[in-house]
Amino acid sequence: MWRTLSAIVFLVAIVNPLAETRRLRLRSSDQLQLDEYLDYNGVMQYLDHLARAYPDRITLKNVGRTYENRSLKLAMVTNGDGRLGKRVIFMDAALHAREWMTPVAALYTIYKLVVEFEENADLLADFDWHIMPLANPDGYEYSRKTNTRWMKTRTPNGGNCNGTDLDRNFEVGFGLGFPDLRGPCDHNFAGRAPFSEVESRTVRDIMHSLMKSERGVMYLSLHSPIRRVIYPWVYDSTPVPNHGEHIEIAKFVADQIFQSTGTVIKTLQGVQYGEFGGSSIDYAFYVGFPLSFAFEMSGMDHNHVDYKFFPPTWEIRRLADESWTGIRAFGKKAIEKYPPSRAIHQSEDRLSNPSRALNKLN
Repeated sequence: MWRTLSAIVFLVAIVNPLAETRRLRLRSSDQLQLDEYLDYNGVMQYLDHLARAYPDRITLKNVGRTYENRSLKLAMVTNGDGRLGKRVIFMDAALHAREWMTPVAALYTIYKLVVEFEENADLLADFDWHIMPLANPDGYEYSRKTNTRWMKTRTPNGGNCNGTDLDRNFEVGFGLGFPDLRGPCDHNFAGRAPFSEVESRTVRDIMHSLMKSERGVMYLSLHSPIRRVIYPWVYDSTPVPNHGEHIEIAKFVADQIFQSTGTVIKTLQGVQYGEFGGSSIDYAFYVGFPLSFAFEMSGMDHNHVDYKFFPPTWEIRRLADESWTGIRAFGKKAIEKYPPSRAIHQSEDRLSNPSRALNKLN
């Protein structure tokens, strides 16, 4: 008998460390790399890994393909309780290609919600999060490899010019604003027509799907580096009906970041930054998202040196943490303001015939 017990003790001593090693190895592979900017393949590989490791918490959906044949992926994050039809916070990143910190922040949000679920379970109790970490992968790769200042897509516009500014390509107020929205070679070219780009059409279709099912509560578009929280309208100075609600949330986010890091985030209606049409936040609010924001994250280091679009790699982790402070605050307020008991009213006309309804709006 003693020999049997000794054998059991010996086996436990061997097996337990092996099990612990496997657990630690899995945990290590779940970590998001925050010492460099991931390329498109790196982003896709990390998403695929999480979907395999946590199939009850994250599902990936291919929602489109770009001009250069890259996949547009939507990460749908839930708490795994099996309840369908939860309300949704929809977030995208990298509409502007050169804003390299935005995919980092989007991936870090996914990491926090999936891998560190226990610490953030309150954000998923009654809400799902749908996140596009790379809404403009062609432009992002071109910015990384060829022209760091590039911000548009890569679709040909005729002649030697490529690309459209996705945040000018949505339908509300399309074409209004700066002169450089109109020239195909211009920096902010709005496109030849609303939704001329597959990327903006894909974001639009996700919005429409969420609003038809009355699930969409907040749209959050990540940008950098001007340290602002911006809300509709951008194309017009008229306040939205729940203007006060937007102000309250924007100030809460700014306050949370300031208390955490000392970074000052300004809050404003988009038109105060510059009046132009075609923005994604205007369109999201127009089709029925009760809350719609652009979060312009910081590009400053800890000494307040402003690196703008390209913070050094040793600052990525700190800025990712700062962005998460803001994103978590957005989520907390969305959940507080729009619990399942509060109805979301949607105009069917805006989804079934947006152009006709937009003519009335404009």
